[in-house]
Order: sequence, then structure tokens, then C-alpha cells
Amino acid sequence: MRPKTIVVLTFLLFSISSAHAATQKVLYAFTGGVDGREPYAGVIFDPAGNLYGVTEFGGLYGKGTVFQLTPSGGAWTETVLYNFTGGADGYDPIGGLAIDEAGNLYGTAAGGGDPSAQCGTVFKLAPSNSGWTFTVLHTFIAGTDGCGPGSSLSYYGGTLSGTTVNGGPSNQGTAFRLPTSGGNEFNAAFALNNGNHPWGGIGGGYGTTYNGGKWGVGNVYEWTYGHHLVPKHVFNLTGAPGRYPLGELLHENPTGVPKMYGTTSAGGVGGRGAVYLLTASQYKYDVWLTSVLHHFSGPDGDSPGAGLVMDPAGNLYGTTVFGGANPGYAGTVFKLTPGANNKWTHTLLYSFTGGADGGQIYSGVVLDSVGNLYGTAAGGGNGGVVYEVTP
Repeated sequence: MRPKTIVVLTFLLFSISSAHAATQKVLYAFTGGVDGREPYAGVIFDPAGNLYGVTEFGGLYGKGTVFQLTPSGGAWTETVLYNFTGGADGYDPIGGLAIDEAGNLYGTAAGGGDPSAQCGTVFKLAPSNSGWTFTVLHTFIAGTDGCGPGSSLSYYGGTLSGTTVNGGPSNQGTAFRLPTSGGNEFNAAFALNNGNHPWGGIGGGYGTTYNGGKWGVGNVYEWTYGHHLVPKHVFNLTGAPGRYPLGELLHENPTGVPKMYGTTSAGGVGGRGAVYLLTASQYKYDVWLTSVLHHFSGPDGDSPGAGLVMDPAGNLYGTTVFGGANPGYAGTVFKLTPGANNKWTHTLLYSFTGGADGGQIYSGVVLDSVGNLYGTAAGGGNGGVVYEVTP
């Protein structure tokens, strides 16, 4: 299939920044030992209200863990479900988990697996009355399927989707789909102008690349029929939406008009990244209109490195790795509220200090049923924390 011609129109929207205190609570502080260290990825909920995540390091072998946090009477108890050994099971899990209808967990390890390639794995953890059973679903070998899965997995209808940062024929990364029941993996490779180094995951057939594209500073792409990765938006060095996108895209389809929300980790008017919106044109096929919802400048946040979530009222929530109102500039949790004429108001919900409350917020947040936000901080404390923010 020949690539389609993509036309992108850009509009700059003004956003108003305001500060508003929210309540932050540490649910669990890692010790850096057998309980894990540096939760780089975020957390997910199961239907019972338990939280699940991974730590990049720590555990019995120092190669990372999968953990569960169980609430009881206002307190949370951590249980390590699996300790990575660094062998065939992999090591350094830095991508977020996915969960299916039966409560099985799926994730990736960025290294280990094949003893020669050391390119990582896709794994499954299945619950039972006697504990959790760990299974390797796929081992990456670099040359064709990719190397170094670093993004969160997405699950839909028995299929996992994700990306690898490197590997593939051009060593610029891949996008892959893997049936949870086993069977053949399907992948598509990045090369030249369709982008490279996709740190963000892929969902609904769309994703971002950190590098590559016409200007070398990232793309939004679509995985089309025939296993083509086709650019939908090309970031540039001076554009208002910023450059170097790291996180996943948030999809919305109000009244049949597809929209995708995302973040860039650098550039934009404030120089510290931006939140942008891509809206499908109702009048021209495959034309995406680009809006900027907020520019970061430092005190309001710096370098958003993850995707966004939306509450039922249409408010957006996200994080920044650095910046904030505190002297340590250890990251923030923010809210964007839509207003008239598609103008959005930025609210700084919480600024981390880098101390006991955590710092270096590489992952995004998840919402519970009453609007509380949950996430992880890779730094702070002795080995990172899992936190709750109540707006």
C-alpha cells in the first residue's frame, strides 16, 4: 500500500497556569532491597482495587520485580509477585503492565532472554490459589522482531501491542502484536522518515517515536494494513507542539471525531515540553489538525515523559519528570481543564520535593472511581515510591 499524503495544520491555543494544592500521600516506599527499587513504569488497577507495577531493579536477584499493592483499612501492603533472575526470564522491566479479563498480568523486560541477543522478553503472570505462575511469551532476538521493549503494553481482545526501542532491520525499533494464547508475532520496523526509538507504547494502531521523522525529533505514526508505519504528524525543531515525544497517546472519539492527546518532552513556547491535541479533520481525508493545550516552562513542570488520562468530565491529568514549585524541581502532577473555544487551564496539583514524597516522575497516573490519582516516582525515598494525589 502506498503511503497516504498527510497534511497537518497547526493552531496555537493559550493556556492559563494556576497553582492549587492537592493532597499527596505515599502508599508505599521501596527500601531498595528485596521489595524492589526504582519503579520506572506506572501502576494499573484490577477490578478489586489492587495496584500492580514493576520495579526496574531490586528484588532477590537485583534484576527487578513485579509487585502488588493491596489496600486494607487505609493502609497498603506490598507483595512481590515475581523476582527477575536476569536469565531467560529477562531483567530491567521498565514498561507498564497490562491486565486481561481473567486477571492475568502481562509485561516486558528490557534485557535478558536470549543469551546471545540479550534483547528482552514479553511475559505473563497468571494468578491461582497457590500463587502466580510466570511464563515467557516471547523472547526478542534483535534482527527482525526488535530489541529492548521499553513501553507499556496494551491489551485488547486477546492481543498484546507494544514497541521495542531498538532492533529490527535498521536497528531503529519495532512495533509488535502478540497473541496472548501463543502463536505468531506480527511486527513492523521503523526506518528513515517513519521514526525511530519508539519509547511510547502503541494503542488503537497509533503511537509516537522519540527520534526520527523528517527533522529527527519524533513522529506520531499509524500502523496501517500491510505492516506499514505511516507518519501522521511530524515534529520539528521550532514548532509550538514541541519535540521528542516519549509517552503514549490518549484516544478519544467524541461524536465520531477522532482525537489524540499527547505530550512532548522538550521544546514548545516555554522550552520544557507541551501537551498537544491532534483532531481528525471532518472535511479532508487523513488531515490532522494540531492544537497546543499547554506549554511547560519549569515552575509549572518540565519534560513530561508519559501519556495522559481523562476523567468523565473531560479533564486531563499527567505528570512531568522534572520542574515544579519546589527547589528540588523533582517533578509534578498536573491537571488541564477544558474551557470555551477549546482553551485549557493548567492547574499544578502537586510538586514533588525529591525526598520522602518521591521525585523523577517518568510514568503517568491512573484514576480511581472517585477521581484520585495514583502513580510512581522512580526517585526519592530509598528506592522510589507509589503515591496517591487527591485533587
